[in-house]
Amino acid sequence: MSGQVFFRLLFSAVMGGVFWAAVYFYKDREGRENTAGRRQRYLPFISGIILPVFLLLTAAVLLAVRVEGTQYSMMALLFSLFLHISVYYLVLLALLPVLRRHFSAMACAALWLIPNYLYLFQQNYLELPAPALTVRLPMGAAAVLLAVWGGGAAVVMIYKIAAHLRFRRQVLAPAHPEQDPEVLRVWDAEVSAARFQKPRFRLVRSPAVGSPLSIGLFERTTRVVLPERAYTPEELALIFRHELVHIGRQDAWSKFFLTFCAAVCWFNPLMWLAMGKSADDLELSCDEAVLQNEDDAHRRRYADLLLTAAGDGRGFTTCLSAGARSMRYRLKNVVKPVKKFSGGALVGVAFFVLSMTSGYVTLAFATDDGGALLFDGQDPAACAISSARDWVSEGQEELQCLDEGGFAAFLAGLPLDRLAGNYSFTGGDREISVIWDTPKGALSTLFYEKAVKVVPLYGERMEASWYAVPGGMDWAKFDSFFEPQPALYLVFEDENGQRFADINASLWKLEQGGVVLTDRTGTPEDPSGVFGYEEARRVRLAFSLPVRAYSVTAEPEKGVSQAVLPEQGDVLPLADAPALYRIRAVLAGSLGDYQAEFRFTVDQAG
Repeated sequence: MSGQVFFRLLFSAVMGGVFWAAVYFYKDREGRENTAGRRQRYLPFISGIILPVFLLLTAAVLLAVRVEGTQYSMMALLFSLFLHISVYYLVLLALLPVLRRHFSAMACAALWLIPNYLYLFQQNYLELPAPALTVRLPMGAAAVLLAVWGGGAAVVMIYKIAAHLRFRRQVLAPAHPEQDPEVLRVWDAEVSAARFQKPRFRLVRSPAVGSPLSIGLFERTTRVVLPERAYTPEELALIFRHELVHIGRQDAWSKFFLTFCAAVCWFNPLMWLAMGKSADDLELSCDEAVLQNEDDAHRRRYADLLLTAAGDGRGFTTCLSAGARSMRYRLKNVVKPVKKFSGGALVGVAFFVLSMTSGYVTLAFATDDGGALLFDGQDPAACAISSARDWVSEGQEELQCLDEGGFAAFLAGLPLDRLAGNYSFTGGDREISVIWDTPKGALSTLFYEKAVKVVPLYGERMEASWYAVPGGMDWAKFDSFFEPQPALYLVFEDENGQRFADINASLWKLEQGGVVLTDRTGTPEDPSGVFGYEEARRVRLAFSLPVRAYSVTAEPEKGVSQAVLPEQGDVLPLADAPALYRIRAVLAGSLGDYQAEFRFTVDQAG
């Protein structure tokens, strides 16, 4: 298991535990017998505004900074999030009859809202090593699909918001503040019992409604509306309690979130069904809170209210009795409640599964010219390799390119898909970085099993681009352009053969075919080495290239230089420290033999 997956697992488990505790203890906090403290009794379990605000702010930022490929990023973000939410909601729809039968309405309502927190898993610190499934699209289709998708979602949301505002105007235009002292007495008592601190919502009456309702997304604009009919004090207490639960829990925003999800998935008819079912669960949860610990008489009175109050709950309105769709089930739960599990563990596990499976499906947009992408639109012939390194191999080998022109041609013909999403692609068998000197500056390309990362190291923004390699990298062809640079890897052992230190010896001099490639002769003696290890007794040598012959000389700080012969294989005994070691080797390269000199020191002084 990679560190990234482990961190995600740990984070998801902690968050799942938080949700479990929140649901498990929610009833105790809302219970009317709980009179301790001054904290508001009804609070939102999960705010319905989190994910919509995240997406809108992300879109605004991307448009403001005008990052190249904004359409791909937004398309992939919407696809990843709402494919996941759609699948989750469809599973929830299928399981809903069983869940309602055995778990509290509070838990069932919370299950619809936990996708709000999926935005957390779009952050880089929770990125995945790699997607499990990549859906390929033509490069030119991204902008068109995003326009159609976003346009459809915008039309639906504008229509829903306009319908809400129109309904609000119809309800509140003829409304007037409540004046009846008896009604206001019950209202004040219920507001006080709910422990709202300086409430800014108001109580009004309107002839335009047939059922009590609350309308408004913001507290200062929220109105609790009574129809023009008389209610007993007991009925008023139940009505006000119902609406105050909705206001405190911010259920209007929950309905906004569910409408937002349906709007983004406007082409999926099952999402509209899910929106209706989720609204029913919000009402069932509210019924459950209103009648918590109430006797049969109160329950029958509440059932009568539901039967006699037929109203309209358009927009993001919370209505005591919005219609007959779920009335039978609501009445059954009101009159004959069944003991159910709190559902805290269910919500916690659902969030854990939802978060652990998030992001494994992403989009990739097929491209035509791999060379132009990998060289950031520059001419490959004008780009030269300054360094290459294999980061996965033992010792993190430095590589040298045998044919830069052939390698550039190989990259130009490499099939690539522009990949969206947060992935690291670490933990695979291969990871090779190549740094190029280009007319614009340094350019980094990192090659993985199924992806390539391009990072321009110039300009004000060093934006990385990810590209998927359909079918995976052709490593046999890739490796034919490289070989390890001459290097010597050292493994130090104690007298029992236990490994305790690894280093690379310093390359002091290098020649090939009479041409000097590296020469540090005359520079201060500062070779690599091990220091402060009295247990150093032997060292194993590992050359990066096939070795034809080598010799080792030890130069103690005090004493005479002497040749050192291997004990067995390439294991050298170490002389008394401190000492400088010189290894002269002939290494077989693809373009001819190298004559190399390596140096390292061993010093027991710390």
